[in-house]
Amino acid sequence: MGRQTEKTKFNNVAGDYATVIQNGLNAYLEKIVDLQAFFEASEQVTTTEFCLFTEKILAGYDSTMRLVWVRVTKTERTAFVQKQHDNGETNYRIRSWRADGLLPVSPVREEYYPILYTTIEGAKAGTYGTDLTSEPQRSNAIARARDNDTLAIAQDVVLLNPFVQNRSGFLAFLPVYRWGMRHDSVVERRRNILGVVVGVFRTSKVIDRVLDKATLPRNVDVYLFPANASADSAPVYMRQVPGSEVPKDPVSKASLMTLPYWASLPISAGDASWNLFVTPANGEFGSNMRAWLVSALILLVFGAVLAYLWASLRHALRLEGANTRILELAQTDILTSLANRRAFMKRLNMAFAASLRGAPAFAVLYLDVDDFKDVNDTLGHAMGDKLLKDVVARLKDIVREEDFVARFGGDELPFSPPISSIRPAATLAMRIGEALAKPFLIDGHKIAVTSSIGIAVFSREISGPEAMMVQADLALYGAKDEGRNCYRFHSRDLDRQVHERVRVADELRAAIETNELELYYQPQVELATGRVTGIEALVRWNHKTRGLLTPASFIPIAERTGMILALGNWIFDEACRQLRAWQAEGIAPPVLAINVSGVQLKSASDLESEIEECLDRWSINPGNIELELTESVLMEATQKHSVTLENLRRLGTKIAIDDFGTGYSSLKYLTTYPVNRLKLAQEFVFRVTVDYRNAAVVRAAIRLAHELGLDVIAEGVETEAQVRFLLGAGCEQAQGYYFSRPVRVDEITTILREGRVEPKTGTTRRFTSAA
Repeated sequence: MGRQTEKTKFNNVAGDYATVIQNGLNAYLEKIVDLQAFFEASEQVTTTEFCLFTEKILAGYDSTMRLVWVRVTKTERTAFVQKQHDNGETNYRIRSWRADGLLPVSPVREEYYPILYTTIEGAKAGTYGTDLTSEPQRSNAIARARDNDTLAIAQDVVLLNPFVQNRSGFLAFLPVYRWGMRHDSVVERRRNILGVVVGVFRTSKVIDRVLDKATLPRNVDVYLFPANASADSAPVYMRQVPGSEVPKDPVSKASLMTLPYWASLPISAGDASWNLFVTPANGEFGSNMRAWLVSALILLVFGAVLAYLWASLRHALRLEGANTRILELAQTDILTSLANRRAFMKRLNMAFAASLRGAPAFAVLYLDVDDFKDVNDTLGHAMGDKLLKDVVARLKDIVREEDFVARFGGDELPFSPPISSIRPAATLAMRIGEALAKPFLIDGHKIAVTSSIGIAVFSREISGPEAMMVQADLALYGAKDEGRNCYRFHSRDLDRQVHERVRVADELRAAIETNELELYYQPQVELATGRVTGIEALVRWNHKTRGLLTPASFIPIAERTGMILALGNWIFDEACRQLRAWQAEGIAPPVLAINVSGVQLKSASDLESEIEECLDRWSINPGNIELELTESVLMEATQKHSVTLENLRRLGTKIAIDDFGTGYSSLKYLTTYPVNRLKLAQEFVFRVTVDYRNAAVVRAAIRLAHELGLDVIAEGVETEAQVRFLLGAGCEQAQGYYFSRPVRVDEITTILREGRVEPKTGTTRRFTSAA
């Protein structure tokens, strides 16, 4: 029974030794994980940043050495070495590893993993540039770390030190992959590996340090063997109590297993493991019971402390993991795993500075998926996310490894490749456009999209990276303005156009606030009698320096800059206010027509709510309001914003097709969405008396309207002959200069009081827009 008790006590002590060594080793390895997280959260790490970071995480752990091996390909070798020379390391060479410390310059190979940073300055000159893949054990461990994306261990290796020879230890490797690049498969990991962070451990020093800090019974000897060591192998580490009866040399697993008491316990690190052998010292275990009781008490106290330390370590690891995740989130787009705006701008700043110092020029290509919002609106945001991932996958197939791709949000994907001239940038943009134009098949849906790309090429005349991004953005909008599905370079002329656009937009914003805008009105009349059947509201801008401006000079700019939303709200509110004043006087027209932009229609909820609030505010019957949309806007609305149109119809407003005949040739939208009135385009009306083809088109449109039960009105009527033709063709209403130009509110009020318009006979005008 006593012997069994002694055996149990011995096993408990052996287990405590194993726990302390394992926990101590884990604490060391966690520092490598910290360093990996630091590199993964950074686009580029400088020597200063490396030293500052490692100085903090190695406090109290200076038995290890931190290194970074940067993967260098054969074609990159010369430039890589030159860069180190430029940074002050004039003796830097890529050298082959040798145990004797004599490091010859490495022969030509496909790739190298040379030492770039170290935390032991004394070893710097002797170890810098050493290619770890030139030694088999280290090379195999690097390959396992890279291919499995895990911590890999090179066990029982000879450590390289310029001052001390034949030291043994082990190395721990963790991979770092290129920023924003995928590494889900072995192929992707091999292609996108940036380098590895490494902890170098001298086995005896590390375990001695761990055991010296612990309060453990000193009545056992400990030995460490690799898990696959043979029975006659010597230990890689041993710690014996002075006077131990176990022979100090030679010691093998076989000799230890002949002792009365012994225990073998596993110790692991990454993909490696060791066997810890523990034996009693001085031949007997527990011969001094009082000493054992003291030891047992110490063990109990130690166990409590160890439990507390373990809980603290777990909490620290959780915080460390959360901090690593925060660093990743701070610079990574979650959906695509690309770099985000912050990371891209940091990289762009470095590229810009390098080019200023003489590095090769580069370009910024700013890509936007055309009509991406429509995919979200029609198929849902989940489908839009899948489409964006597929777009990124195709983009990665085209760009090179050194090209830095990011996502700014939505479907904006800037990237920055090295560019030696304009032609490669254009070729790359063309290849990307062709690739993305091929349909995507996602969850059974065939989705066809195109892309627009703006290109800005580095120049010393550009003030900085932010200005370069502005140029790329302006070029992107230039591509969209020219029809999309194309690429455009930034130019001075584009700058001028944009500055003019911005100036007008700013002035227009101020004009709304300072009452520089004014509504003009043009009457709509019954051709047979001249009776006023409605009026159309048309905005004018009383510019302080340029005089009276018609919509053609500022509406397109308002649409491009988004100012059309504020402008549209002002027009609708002012028109309703004036209509209410006419109603109070009893002279209001049956219909007040107001133009609606496609941009307004796309902001569906805002448009609906603004119209409804305005009608309520001025107590206007929705049936007195007619919303005019062009054919192209209506066609798009029936496909993508049909709910908005239906809500407006349900509200009670009328819908008219403006400039009918100049848009889509398909008339399917007339059956898809029942409108109230067709407005014949003035381009056709102007030539009905001189061109039989225009006359045929107008007659056909009038017949079509009658067949569908729609009202029809002709725009741009300017002569008596045109009036006679329209009456003969069955058109009953018209508006145009023959009856009245667009006039101020006081003049249209006079016309409304009279109730009819006398034609201005004898006046014939060249065709011009009535807007």
